[in-house]
Amino acid sequence: MENLVSQGFEIAIFGMGTVFMFLTLLILATHGMSLLVQKYEAKIPKNTADAVTQKVDRNLLAIISRAIAQHRNTRN
Repeated sequence: MENLVSQGFEIAIFGMGTVFMFLTLLILATHGMSLLVQKYEAKIPKNTADAVTQKVDRNLLAIISRAIAQHRNTRN
């Protein structure tokens, strides 16, 4: 019986060690890929000021508002 218990412990320790090594490798690979993506990522400037400063056509705004209202009324 003692032999079975010691074999069970050996298998459990081996299994936990294997899982630990795999998860460590997975974390390192994910971290490495993150660093590569950040290094080679295209730097895209944000042009948020253009959208805010553009004037909205009142006719277009009325059409969009009417379409939203009609959609909400027909949905119920």
